[in-house]
Amino acid sequence: MRSEWSDVDLAAAKIRIARQLTKMGAEPEWGPLKAGFRRTITIATPTVALLRAHRKHQAEIKMKNRSVYADHDLVFAKEWPHLTRRWMTLGHPLQMNNIGQREYAGLIKTAGLRPIRFHDLRHTCATLLLQAGQPIHVVSERLGHAKVATTMEIYAHVLPTQQKDAAAALGGLLYGR
Repeated sequence: MRSEWSDVDLAAAKIRIARQLTKMGAEPEWGPLKAGFRRTITIATPTVALLRAHRKHQAEIKMKNRSVYADHDLVFAKEWPHLTRRWMTLGHPLQMNNIGQREYAGLIKTAGLRPIRFHDLRHTCATLLLQAGQPIHVVSERLGHAKVATTMEIYAHVLPTQQKDAAAALGGLLYGR
């Protein structure tokens, strides 16, 4: 997935997800999403605050390095610590393995959490939302699944606990408890 600042509406707390990185290099290329399902998701107020701070930090880097910064309008782009090879450029897209092996692994260690793959954050998000009672179609849309059935197949293990809650809710409605 590729997020440009033009896809981020901080005032409305929304992010549009419309394309993904398909080729790294001097001139990165982007293409359609794997499932081809563009979507706009709402983000939490604390996330908006973090993105505002990140945007300010990124703007400072751009200003200090305007002659060498390759501005692709990316929300997350290479900064000085990411430039481990001579050919790498400030402002270029982060490589997925860098996110998974460097930044993410360091965050997990600092937080004292058990290691999970970066991609597992997607599954964690879906599981937590379903356990919190969010409708399956909302979770499916956030994940970018073209069909709710896909989400149900993958996350069916989360739903049995909701059956008990549904029975209790219906009992309360029918019997006034």
